[in-house]
Amino acid sequence: MKEIEWYFPQRLDELPALLMKRGVIPHGGGTGILMTRMRSTAGLIDLGSLPLHFFRRKNGRVEIGATLTFAELAKQFTPDHIVSRALRRSASTPLRNRITVGGSIAFFPSWSDLMGPLIALDTEVTLIGGEHDSHNGDQKSNPVRVRKGRWGGVPSLTVPLVQYLRESNMRKQTLITSISFTEEQWDSYYYRHTYTHFDYPAFTLTVLLNKGAGRIHDLRCVVVGCRGKYERLTQVEEALRGSQLKDVSSLELPRLLFTGKKRTSPEYLAHCARVELGRGIDQLLGE
Repeated sequence: MKEIEWYFPQRLDELPALLMKRGVIPHGGGTGILMTRMRSTAGLIDLGSLPLHFFRRKNGRVEIGATLTFAELAKQFTPDHIVSRALRRSASTPLRNRITVGGSIAFFPSWSDLMGPLIALDTEVTLIGGEHDSHNGDQKSNPVRVRKGRWGGVPSLTVPLVQYLRESNMRKQTLITSISFTEEQWDSYYYRHTYTHFDYPAFTLTVLLNKGAGRIHDLRCVVVGCRGKYERLTQVEEALRGSQLKDVSSLELPRLLFTGKKRTSPEYLAHCARVELGRGIDQLLGE
């Protein structure tokens, strides 16, 4: 039987060298290990002694440490906040006490309850490790949100979450230290499509809406579990942003792309997503 080596770093500056070791991966809550091929894993980096377990608010933004668990994060917000609304329904109580924020983003299972809210909130991710010089992204079109700096005294890179998901080189030999997003007032709607009361969702739907004076000021809609793992429904957002509330009923909902899944068809899932999107927007407009 293959022997796996454990590493127990006490300082953040120990991590870059450990992350460069072949087959060595971070270990937070441990639930993500079940999704990996352990035959290719040579070592595990225990993150328990590192300063990654925190939640703080500063200058209108929320910063969340990578080793904070789902249960701990849900308690930091009011019950109607989209993050709390989603995580309180995710997995089981024992798993919510183990699953960490950083690990859930890094592994991004297709049934994620966390990623829809984070994408809708325009979350940023801070990373250490890897080759920062190669992580330039599209800085010509987005020069502000891709930032190099230092986190805990270690060279770091802060990027939009969607860029982290899109560019695979950012996920190689790096570690998420924290995530952050602007704390704004949103009306929120969250839906998870399951076949039984306790089950992985076939897809999740996140809707954030800001309205006033008879108009929709801002709208964000994200589906997770579709083809490509997630889809930001920008056409819906652009069509309704700034519109009068009475005009919403005429909106033609998008054709959502799903792949075939056990017990159902892509067409049925797309139908359910369209119906639920309409219900969610109607409910938020009526509140």
